[in-house]
Amino acid sequence: MSLRMRVRHATTYTYSEPTMASYSEARLTPQTTAHQYVRRTRLEIAPTAWSQEYRDYWGATVTAFEVTDPHDELTVVATSVVDTADPAEPGESIGWDALDPNTLDRYCEFVHQQDKVRPAPSLVAELDAIRADAATPGAYVERVVELLRTRVTRLVAATHVSATSEEAWETGRGVTHDITHIAIGALRHASIPARFVAGYVHPEADPQVDAPVAAEPHAWLEWWDGRWVGWDVTNGEAPGERHIVVSRGRDFDDNPNLRGIYSTDGEVSTTVEVEITRLA
Repeated sequence: MSLRMRVRHATTYTYSEPTMASYSEARLTPQTTAHQYVRRTRLEIAPTAWSQEYRDYWGATVTAFEVTDPHDELTVVATSVVDTADPAEPGESIGWDALDPNTLDRYCEFVHQQDKVRPAPSLVAELDAIRADAATPGAYVERVVELLRTRVTRLVAATHVSATSEEAWETGRGVTHDITHIAIGALRHASIPARFVAGYVHPEADPQVDAPVAAEPHAWLEWWDGRWVGWDVTNGEAPGERHIVVSRGRDFDDNPNLRGIYSTDGEVSTTVEVEITRLA
């Protein structure tokens, strides 16, 4: 099955005192992949900004922009039309012996535990018990994601992630990015390469044509099973035609939708609105 979807991601920064200048990076352009084709994309910035595009180390399209005139509001609106399709059926899973030193060296960036994803000490004992019983990496992954879905409550929020994996596990709640971080750290604890995917997912199982729906920035993971295999921990499903990939990396810090600095003596408030429409 394939879908054509339009996604509109609007972010507004409102400053209580005018900012003299702001310098930002946006990762809001979906990627063209084997299962996803970007038909068109547009990034609108107000006030008018100087901008340039480049590809980052992980392959994402980054728009760097700056506004050097005083302003009390900054609006960034990304609109893209994307064709998506279900990934190919996964092949035969690997065994633990396939995660040999050469493989782990090749994917070392996705095995190393950063602070954002490192498991909480209270989780490690449970992971070790799961690892001892798991006949294959795939069996370990299944047990881990089942554990997280029963122990961590998802918070609905369209803001950036600030908690670590340890904090989210200890409190038992987090946004989709936090839950994905816990899962990535759990997989890396067993020396399974795992990476963070940022994007969007249409919230309806059977999207209706020309019916806009509210959504939010989303995240899931991909793990190495002889090839990269995706799993949406929050929704308990394999990523499919309803998912739109924007960027990949080690964790959220490699994949922020917007990141920047600004100069003001006042406070700043942020609003984020995401809307997805199935077109065909």
